[in-house]
Amino acid sequence: MTDLELPESSAWWKAAVTIGGFTLFWTWETFWPFIAPAEHRLRHAGRNVAIAIANRLMLAILFGSAIVGVVQISAQREWGLLRQSGMSQGFQFLMALLLLDGWMYVWHRANHRIPFLWRFHRMHHSDRSMDVTTATRFHIGEHLISSLLKLGLIPLFGLSLGHLLLYETLVVGITMFHHANISLGRCDAWLRWILVTPFMHKVHHSREHVETDSNFSTVFSVWDHLARSYRMRTDCATIAFGLQDLADADWQTIKGMLITPLVSISSRGSEPEDQ
Repeated sequence: MTDLELPESSAWWKAAVTIGGFTLFWTWETFWPFIAPAEHRLRHAGRNVAIAIANRLMLAILFGSAIVGVVQISAQREWGLLRQSGMSQGFQFLMALLLLDGWMYVWHRANHRIPFLWRFHRMHHSDRSMDVTTATRFHIGEHLISSLLKLGLIPLFGLSLGHLLLYETLVVGITMFHHANISLGRCDAWLRWILVTPFMHKVHHSREHVETDSNFSTVFSVWDHLARSYRMRTDCATIAFGLQDLADADWQTIKGMLITPLVSISSRGSEPEDQ
């Protein structure tokens, strides 16, 4: 089976996880929400999903063929750490997931540290009501920069389309899970030693600066434990979501979200009281 044959079934799995995950978590947070929504749910969801659909279409047009082309060239020339490693396909898939997830940690943290990148990423953090649709709320500028960098990761790591689609499927499922307005109770504490959980990621979406700049992992929580950026609190139900300077209703509209990178604001969040 070649690199280009794998994704046909993988793409169906990604679609199934997207539809199934969204349905599951939307239903869960509708009947058993952890926190009362701060926004009108349907209006809030409609705006976030509309942004996500527009992003997917644009990325498919701009990068779909480019990614396939780079994968083909890399495979033909045997570029990349994984292709040169001599590992079996199974170990290559495992290492690809770890490499991609490690990269996502670095990329996410960079989005908080580098002012230019933060201008785009703050649209995601400006959401005042965190739910499953928040997982889809990203500025197209952030996606474009990330996709350009991905073109370089493919030959560097020796990634196949199967590697990319498998990891993207994991990301879709896990990000919907940890953005959802749900609670796992005590299970959250056990699970977050391995995966990013709803309580762990709620802290990341806090308005408190010290909490916003923590818990950067996407799928596996190990990166935050290793990099000492892990932070938890016992009262997740009292977290105020969003960004103080982007809290007005105008910033929650589609237009407001799209122009977020163009405006100057004073901070990334409110400063913690003990600093």
